[in-house]
Amino acid sequence: MMFYTAPETNMELVKIIAITDEGCIGETFDGFSVNIGDCNAQPGQYVDALVDQKVKDRAAAMNPTS
Repeated sequence: MMFYTAPETNMELVKIIAITDEGCIGETFDGFSVNIGDCNAQPGQYVDALVDQKVKDRAAAMNPTS
């Protein structure tokens, strides 16, 4: 069953690891890759971005070995 869960966003400093057609991909300090949307940065730079904490929680639940 699919249902809507409201995002729980926090501002985090992320390192840009890739620029794609879908937006910038950043890596959080705790190792999660997140799409932060459009950005004016290059890979390797750090930017402040809103990160949905629930996405990180779901990713951690799917990979309990990390």
